Amino acid sequence: MQDIMGWTKPATQPQEQPSTPALPPVEQRLHTLVLAMKTLAELTGGRLNPYTEQQFKDYAGNLLAEHNRKLLTPSKERWLGVVNFAESELGKKVPLSGAHYRGHLGTWVRTFYPHLGDRQETRLVNGVQQPIYVYACHESAVAAGLTKAVEEFFAHPSPGAALRQAGAFTSKKEPVLVK
Repeated sequence: MQDIMGWTKPATQPQEQPSTPALPPVEQRLHTLVLAMKTLAELTGGRLNPYTEQQFKDYAGNLLAEHNRKLLTPSKERWLGVVNFAESELGKKVPLSGAHYRGHLGTWVRTFYPHLGDRQETRLVNGVQQPIYVYACHESAVAAGLTKAVEEFFAHPSPGAALRQAGAFTSKKEPVLVK
């Protein structure tokens, strides 16, 4: 229809892509935030709403954390719990229950391979924060020891019985003195 009427589409000029706005450097944003906090404190006579004050502190902390994170060099350290090591490094599936379950694997390593480490960290385990032992998997001797422990654990027909026999489940209570 346009050809019959002799109408031609006007030439369009290529539109320039708008540049993506960029935030100023962290140092400048932090300086601006400090100035804004001072101004607000002057205007309110130093009586800031506690929630507003906390928001300013959080924002400043986040800016500092971002700045510091960029300055840090990445670490080659890898600290893993034994279950995480077994699943991510060895491809084992460690069940939540049964003969070869997660709790027994950790007890196995602590009982038969205590030389691999005794560092504990609080980690999320089955939805609950708990202290667990973590091992320096970036050290080849520790990784080899964990590999041996995990393979041994899964090869054993009854790891629970072996742990009971080794005294892994006995509590070490102080003797009670009776007079």
